[in-house]
Amino acid sequence: MSRRLRVAVLAGGRSSEHEISLASARSVLESLDPAQYDVVTVAIGRDGRWELGTGDG
Repeated sequence: MSRRLRVAVLAGGRSSEHEISLASARSVLESLDPAQYDVVTVAIGRDGRWELGTGDG
């Protein structure tokens, strides 16, 4: 049995590119095969706060 590789996808941030970063992260999440990757998301708010989530979008 092969183990899935754990991957973190970070998105958001304080910059003016916040929404673009979120859209890019969604695209990356859709591209990652859940059979191969154990995905964790980290959303960074406009206020700079980090929020840990799952990779399910």
